Amino acid sequence: MLSYGGGIFLKPIQLQLQRFCLLFFCILALVLSGCGETAQPAQEAQQTYTLTDQLGREVTLPENPQRIVVLQHHSLDILVQLGAKDKVVGVMKNWDNLLDKSFAHVMPGIADLPMPGTLKDASVEEIAQLKPDVVIVSNQMPRETIDKLEKLGIPVVGITLYTADKEQASTLSPDLKDPEEAYNDGLRRAVTILARIAGNPDRGEQLLAYIQKNRQIVSDHLAEIPEDQRVRVFMANENNYTYGTGKYVGLAMKRAGAKNVAETLKGYVQVTPEQVAAWNPDVIFVQSRYAPILEQIKTSPAWREINAVKNGRLYMAPDYAKPWGNPTPESMALGEIWLAKTLYPDHFQDVDMDALVNDYYKTFYGVPYDA
Repeated sequence: MLSYGGGIFLKPIQLQLQRFCLLFFCILALVLSGCGETAQPAQEAQQTYTLTDQLGREVTLPENPQRIVVLQHHSLDILVQLGAKDKVVGVMKNWDNLLDKSFAHVMPGIADLPMPGTLKDASVEEIAQLKPDVVIVSNQMPRETIDKLEKLGIPVVGITLYTADKEQASTLSPDLKDPEEAYNDGLRRAVTILARIAGNPDRGEQLLAYIQKNRQIVSDHLAEIPEDQRVRVFMANENNYTYGTGKYVGLAMKRAGAKNVAETLKGYVQVTPEQVAAWNPDVIFVQSRYAPILEQIKTSPAWREINAVKNGRLYMAPDYAKPWGNPTPESMALGEIWLAKTLYPDHFQDVDMDALVNDYYKTFYGVPYDA
């Protein structure tokens, strides 16, 4: 017989309540755990942003991409200086011709990377196999190739290193109303874009500030030299090509205090030895990647009577000067000073070029300069 007072009757009910509570809390825990699992992907969803590239295209990119294919040599050079070389998973096939083989000194292992394209063409299939988060291209890349990559969900960013409208941004010899502003703003924009892609905008600002500091050194020293005492200069490339207005090299020579004898021409143009002889430059520069041309000029009868040849003022530009068709940080930070010091050594006696170059290389490449 059950007793009310002894609590014997209540015991089965208490057991049922305990079991119910235990079951309830187990279910609640599972529900809460499930909610946490469904919420997690939203928290880890990749952040994106949209920018306007230097071809005038709107591009949506992931924040801090980890896999970058670079088919534009200047952009590759800048990304290395921004500390992103370990994120590069593919480069252009002819990098050693465009950047010189010495570039392997600052980017060890580059020769072993996949090479799915060039400045002017690319294998969409090979790029897709690399699973890039972003592809960097030049203004020479066909639009259809860019469209095919973007249809696969691969963002493509065009870099030109100058600022121009959409039409001019896609040409090799752009018609720039104000070349100095176009190239200055173009480099700032390119470094800013690439620094964000590299995940290191502060380093981008550091690089731009360094360039401005060194360019000021040139301006300060050239202020002492009257315009009528500026040296007349010719930049000799292979097959008698040179740079007129609208290309960065012409601007670099002007900033270095030189008078470009080809300034009446536009873009990257071919001239004759007779035309150069008529200009009669006082100094001739040759880029390091065209080294054999220097000897050809020294020994050719067609160049013999030119002042620069008669007076032995023929100079090989070091690879860090990079005076090519577009500006790079090295061109502006080091090349312009080298040009100016070479032209006006007496006015730049206090400038230690070796110290400047090594400081730059250690700061942005992490290695000393290896000539």
